[in-house]
Amino acid sequence: MTKPIRVLPSMARLYGHTLTRMEPAQIFGMAERTARNTVLARLPVDFDERYDNAVPERLSVATAPLEADLDVLRGALSDSTVRSFQRRSRRAADGEVTFLNRTVQSDSPAHPDWYDHGADSYPLLWPLKLYAFEPLRWAVLGFEDPQAAPEEVVAVFDQWIWDWTDSIDIGRPGYLRSAWTPWAVSLRTQTLARYLAWRTGGSQEGVPEGLSEALVGEIYRNSLFLANHVEGDVGGNHLVENGLALLMAGLLFPDADESWFCTGRSILGRTGAKQFLPDGGHYERSPMYHAIVMTRYVTACSLLAASERTSPAWLTAMTEQAVAYLRYLSPPDGRLPLYNDAVFGQSLPLMDCLGYAESVGFTADDRAVPSHSPMGAETGYYWLDTDHGRLLVDGGPVGPSHLPGHSHNDMLSILLWVGGQRVLTDTGVYDYADNERRQYARSVAGHNTVQVGEAEPIEIGGKYLMGARTEPTVDYGGSDPTLFRGHYETAATAPASYRHDRTILASDDWWLVRDELQGADTETEPSVSRLHFHPEVAVSVGDSGTVRATGGDDDSTLLSVHPLGVSDVRTTTTEYFPEFGVAEERQTLELEAEPESGTTALGYLLVPSAGGHRAPSRSDGDR
Repeated sequence: MTKPIRVLPSMARLYGHTLTRMEPAQIFGMAERTARNTVLARLPVDFDERYDNAVPERLSVATAPLEADLDVLRGALSDSTVRSFQRRSRRAADGEVTFLNRTVQSDSPAHPDWYDHGADSYPLLWPLKLYAFEPLRWAVLGFEDPQAAPEEVVAVFDQWIWDWTDSIDIGRPGYLRSAWTPWAVSLRTQTLARYLAWRTGGSQEGVPEGLSEALVGEIYRNSLFLANHVEGDVGGNHLVENGLALLMAGLLFPDADESWFCTGRSILGRTGAKQFLPDGGHYERSPMYHAIVMTRYVTACSLLAASERTSPAWLTAMTEQAVAYLRYLSPPDGRLPLYNDAVFGQSLPLMDCLGYAESVGFTADDRAVPSHSPMGAETGYYWLDTDHGRLLVDGGPVGPSHLPGHSHNDMLSILLWVGGQRVLTDTGVYDYADNERRQYARSVAGHNTVQVGEAEPIEIGGKYLMGARTEPTVDYGGSDPTLFRGHYETAATAPASYRHDRTILASDDWWLVRDELQGADTETEPSVSRLHFHPEVAVSVGDSGTVRATGGDDDSTLLSVHPLGVSDVRTTTTEYFPEFGVAEERQTLELEAEPESGTTALGYLLVPSAGGHRAPSRSDGDR
């Protein structure tokens, strides 16, 4: 392979490539949003008044389906999750609002500064969570009813409703990138509808005069707005939030226009048909977003059942397969694998998601597993199990070509659990800002795979940009021993020029990982295979080059790593981002092979709990 001559600067290439891969609906949607956000907002038109005038003076509401779903959801949460919601809601009511592990302290908790909130240096996601009324969701899920919640929590959040309706207008310049970002509107609509159901609970006792009317009017106004701003320009999981919010609004206002219910159901239908792959995985290939999207579909099914409406067969089938896939993807420690853009704390915990699904009726059922291919084949995540642990390998594409936002350079990367403990980790995500940590989290260096030289197999840049794609071709056999073979070849316009083949063999008590690299760059640049260890695992390199990983309460050996075909074995310290805004130090093992003409071969043998297990000899591994 030869490298093409580059003329355009890197960012220009990335923007150009991204734009040419986008779908027409995305491009038209972006143009429309830009016009609304800049041009329409400056016209002498009072959009806020128009929406206010469209809200009927009298509205009948049906909160019973939302109350029933809330009972089911809350009942599925673990005690630790409930306590966490209770704790966070109390702190928010005291004026300490924390999102993304970044806190803003308010001297007037009942009257947030919606625009001047002191989070200007924080990522955009921080204010969007405020606009989505996330602390109200904590209260609704943390306390069975308002009588069980501290009085100050209820009083403060009630006042948030008054404060919002009195001060936040539609149509000010930049509104579609702040308080009226459609994604935030979707979440706000869902939360306010649930808060209404929780706050009234079939009774107006203890509810301040006029609060129910204010809530109902605000939900209606937000639903009107959302129906006019469905996020075709963003797509992905945003559309799922749009669809559920409109479906929920349609059920809440049964005597209003049926179009909200129909639109929401239609969005969920066409979005699910496109975004859920045949094996049930979500096409953005982020376990976190899969858990979020799956939970929204479970909620839709729960609401329809509680409202005595029949769930369409397609909705039940999509949800059933999505739930089955999350079960398949569940690691031994019961926490999400952090492939692609994924962190802990943004979705419900994995086991709570599955508990909720089971409570709604989606129990474990082999019929939900596709019979035409192995589970995980389309999404690309494959398990290789031994008697002592589980290894997960990413053999799929990095994400949809038209939607690069949550994709990482993690092709053929592995994660490892030994004895139920997380040993080899992915990097997670610090935030979605355009900074060094964002670039590192997405880079090939942030994953347990091989890098050739300093280049990326797929060019990345900005917050979400990605260049010419390539994707692995995989051969996976689930027999004993389990064998995985995968390879990809960098695109003609990629920064690097090579082919990477990875073979993984899993036996009773070891895994053998072998990499072969061929191409122009491999003959001039060293190849480095990285293994990133969990922060709770200590790593030491012996005189022979064998690596020992220890951890647990007794600091026992969890894993031995035997490098194969490398010229240098070293450890370094890198960052791990298990939650937004959290950076922890961890040890990373780097195995380097010198450039060679023809094929460069390197690898390693992973032996869990080394004592008593026979490891193949180096000659065995080199065959």
